[in-house]
Amino acid sequence: MELIRDLALVWLVAGLVAWACVRLRLSAVVGYLLAGMCIGPHTPPFALIRDRARVELLAELGLVFLIFSIGLNLNVNRFRSLGWSVVVAAAAGAMLILQLVRLLGWALGLGGVESLFLAGVLMVSSSAVITKVLQETQQMHDRPGQLALGITLMEDLVAVVMLTVLTSAVHLGTHQPALGDVLGGLLGFVVLVLLLTLLVVPRLLGWLAREERPEIRTLVVGGLLLGLAWLAVRAGYSLALGAFLFGLIVGGTRYRAELERVFDGLQQAFGALFFVAIGMQVNPGESLPAWPWALGLAALAWVVRPLACGLALLITGVRLREALQAGLLLTPLGEFSFVLAQLAVGAGVLPDSFYAGVVGAALLTGFTAPMLARRSETWSWRVVGHHPVTVGKWVGLYGTWLGRLRTRMGSQLLWRLIRRPALQILAWTAVLTALMVTVPRLWRVAGAWLAGAEPPPWWWIWALGMGVGLLALPIGLAVWRNLGVIAMVVAEVVAPDSARQKRLRALVEMAVRLLGTLGLVFWMGLWLPPGVSLVGGAGAALLTLVAAAWVFRRSLIRWQSLMEIELRREWQPKHGGARTPALSALSEAGPWPLDLAEVELPGQSAHAGRSLGELRLRERFGCTVVGIERQDWPILNPDGRTVLFPHDKLLVLGGPDALPRALEFLHQQTPREGPSGFDNLALETVVVPPDSPLAGRTLKELQLLQRFGVQVVAIQRQGTRRTVPTGEDRIQADDQLLVLGTHEQIREFTLALNRRD
Repeated sequence: MELIRDLALVWLVAGLVAWACVRLRLSAVVGYLLAGMCIGPHTPPFALIRDRARVELLAELGLVFLIFSIGLNLNVNRFRSLGWSVVVAAAAGAMLILQLVRLLGWALGLGGVESLFLAGVLMVSSSAVITKVLQETQQMHDRPGQLALGITLMEDLVAVVMLTVLTSAVHLGTHQPALGDVLGGLLGFVVLVLLLTLLVVPRLLGWLAREERPEIRTLVVGGLLLGLAWLAVRAGYSLALGAFLFGLIVGGTRYRAELERVFDGLQQAFGALFFVAIGMQVNPGESLPAWPWALGLAALAWVVRPLACGLALLITGVRLREALQAGLLLTPLGEFSFVLAQLAVGAGVLPDSFYAGVVGAALLTGFTAPMLARRSETWSWRVVGHHPVTVGKWVGLYGTWLGRLRTRMGSQLLWRLIRRPALQILAWTAVLTALMVTVPRLWRVAGAWLAGAEPPPWWWIWALGMGVGLLALPIGLAVWRNLGVIAMVVAEVVAPDSARQKRLRALVEMAVRLLGTLGLVFWMGLWLPPGVSLVGGAGAALLTLVAAAWVFRRSLIRWQSLMEIELRREWQPKHGGARTPALSALSEAGPWPLDLAEVELPGQSAHAGRSLGELRLRERFGCTVVGIERQDWPILNPDGRTVLFPHDKLLVLGGPDALPRALEFLHQQTPREGPSGFDNLALETVVVPPDSPLAGRTLKELQLLQRFGVQVVAIQRQGTRRTVPTGEDRIQADDQLLVLGTHEQIREFTLALNRRD
């Protein structure tokens, strides 16, 4: 009972404080943190929360659902829509922040892991705060807003990697982790999990979709989510990694929208609990030592993050003004910062005041985010107007050169021909590397289980190696076939088709195959377990596997082709999987005094069922609807005949003064009257009286649906039943009618049958 009381108190206080923060144009996350500080165990005169351990346990559940929702949004299709420029910018920005913070840590006398934790906290921006600020300032569909939104989503991926690396370092019990070993293990876990889930989860969801009860699919997906999070923890990584990977895969299926709606309530309730638990761990009475951390981290977020992100965007060819504006939008520290700070303090790497300092810095950057967003465009224009002319010319020349380079690479015939097999070679090589990295862990665990505390026997190592080799055969054959395609294309380019150059072409093709094979063998040899060499038994096993691949090559090619077709089908973009960024092509309004804003029609919208022409938005406010998203399907440039439905997402274009009035108009609601669904419908039997005024008339003449709202679905007359009667059927005296409608509608129909004219 204490847990129920604590949950009621947490959710009520969190809701009230978050409501006050939203009214002050702040993020709800700020409210959750403040609520945790208010009701935490450090709040005088007494602690309001009695079962803190269980609340924090539920907060971990909230973290799983929160990271799962992030993975749903950052799915495979979202990677495609963001483009490689945003991916490169996010990676470059993270590397710049890492190097700058490491340099600062060296100057302050911090160790290597301390600097890594500090850099990890500053690498991540708050996607929730940034999304809310962009919506409020109507910059969601501006070019800088789109860049900032893409980078903050990619930074979640960077945070998962940092959290995994640092969690592994803490579990290893060392402050100087072997980065190569940690990253290798991470690569193996991620690739194998992605491969298995891509092959299994979409098929499982498709099979569950045939079930009549959708809660079965919800339960199975929830169990898989928690199971994968637990598996990540057992493998030595953070539970956030498992939840993120599962969300990434599920988000690429056609069931994403439905599952997102199902888990949205859980994410909101338990995600808020996670942030409240973060605030509960802050002691306001001992906040004095934390203020230097808070002010220092906030200052770094205000200075280092805009500079690093802006420079990273410039590297990818973004214009200077847009890069600066996007960098200013990326200052709020993110949700992963709290997790990294908690990990650092729990492991004793950094003092307890660091955790409170991170929370304080997040509050400070969250408070200033709306102000920076509103002034970002003005400040960026000032910088562009006052920077040296030489700098502007060099930036312009670099952007022009980068654009020409992209065009030239896209138009080169050789690159277009070898791009696909080269990417497939990289992908399958990553799978092979994951197998090589995972094998030592498997043989240590399984060998210890079979032989107790003794080292694994030689036969176990041989059997495990041969088993993994058999699994790797079709993958290795896929690499060999793609390498053959590249060799053939390169040979054709180097030695065109002619009788004299036929021998040269064969030599070039053989050389490319040989170099590629040697490179692959060398790469895989780097990941062999300690004490294993290709000279001894491993080499003999390799030769055995090569011979088996040659003998069974036809079957292996067929299996590999089926697996590749299945993976490609799940990797292809789904038309219904894009959210509002699918409308981002409309986002470039340029310097014109126009803004784009999104609005979702409420469930009881006063405009549901009306067409855009009937709303007359252009005449009333000077605004127009340029896009509609309905059930994750975009409708671009709708005409005046387009009818609106509840929960439609409208993309509205208009002036900055008229747009708020149009959005307020579209938010209008009307109380719904009458039955709310199918629950009030019933089937009742009604007998037609002998002297009924309706007897002898056809169902078409009676117009029962228009007059009473009922339907006659069956007629029984003299022992004969007629189901699904047509409009030409007549009702006669003493007929028994099976009528569908609400109780009130059927009562009105019965009164009409018995009415005396």
